[in-house]
Amino acid sequence: MIKSLYFDRVLIICFFVLYVLGLVFVFSATSVPSVLTDKDPFYFLRKETIWVVLGISAMFVSYLIPVDFWKKIAYPLALFTVFLLIVVLIFPAQINGSSVKRWIDLGFIRFQPSELAKLSVVMFLAYFIHRKENVRGFLESWTGLAAAVSIPAVMTILVLIQPHKGAALFLAMLTFMILFSSKFSTKKVLLIPALVVPAFAYLIMTSDYASKRITALINPIENRSGVSYQVFQSILSFVKGGLTGEGIGGGTQKLKYLPEIHTDYIYALIGEETGFVGTVFIVFIFLLILYRGLKISLEVDDTFSQVLGTGITLMIVLQGLLHMAVNTSILPPTGFTLPFISYGGSSLLVTSIAAGILLRLSKEPKMTIYRRSGL
Repeated sequence: MIKSLYFDRVLIICFFVLYVLGLVFVFSATSVPSVLTDKDPFYFLRKETIWVVLGISAMFVSYLIPVDFWKKIAYPLALFTVFLLIVVLIFPAQINGSSVKRWIDLGFIRFQPSELAKLSVVMFLAYFIHRKENVRGFLESWTGLAAAVSIPAVMTILVLIQPHKGAALFLAMLTFMILFSSKFSTKKVLLIPALVVPAFAYLIMTSDYASKRITALINPIENRSGVSYQVFQSILSFVKGGLTGEGIGGGTQKLKYLPEIHTDYIYALIGEETGFVGTVFIVFIFLLILYRGLKISLEVDDTFSQVLGTGITLMIVLQGLLHMAVNTSILPPTGFTLPFISYGGSSLLVTSIAAGILLRLSKEPKMTIYRRSGL
């Protein structure tokens, strides 16, 4: 039983620490503001607890599933994700009386297909590289690169149409990083940022909303009461937190000063309430996930598993680092949640499934050792 349930202990401890921190800081971010507006202070905590329970369950189930299963569904999942991204454009969810083309409203829950797209891109590329690696010269050719980026490009464009520039940029970055770390020609892969960066720069320059976010980042002090309000308040959170913070629950930025603090700006709340010490601890956890995830990926001898593990690791850590970069005003404001910690069901569920797969991959080398030793 011990052998059959082997998993990387360091990795699972990291995941559970983040789950717990998510519950703590979602409650801290929402309880007092809810009381001040005569709402239930435990409303968000109850919903997040349900999602955490579902997430942990999904992580355990995906851990139990053999890796070969993900090979079989990699292409169908990618096509299904494209279908969902089209559906959300045709049948947007109604939120507060407005049509929002990012969510599918299932009645009892709302689901964000762009979150599933992240895992779908990883699986698609892992299986594509696995299938084509033995075709002589294919992965080094322009044809191979074009075929590899076809589905990720379609997903990126559909997400961009929603519009969700942050998620679209993330998909492009994730695709580039996976291809760059695999068997494709490095020079050809570098064409991706050469095309993507100017395209996104053009979109920003021609979008009044996006250009204002750049302006907000460049001069947050001067525009702190206008376009830079969110950026300035986020910086102020870290300043107020100092070295050790104001204590969990003691922050004041959540009192309507910093919007979306329980989702897009939860790292700023951590900075205010736990200070520099707490923010460094979060960075350490994600860097530890990066180290263990890449180590696991290098230990397996199957190409699909290697790319899948690398992709999942990058998916989790890259999103975490981008969230921190936005919160610390290194990047302009955009919708990057902090994996496992930010409030929200779609992101937590998909990330949990990905975490379970990574834990399963940590078991694969041990299974090989047991078989070879006759145990």
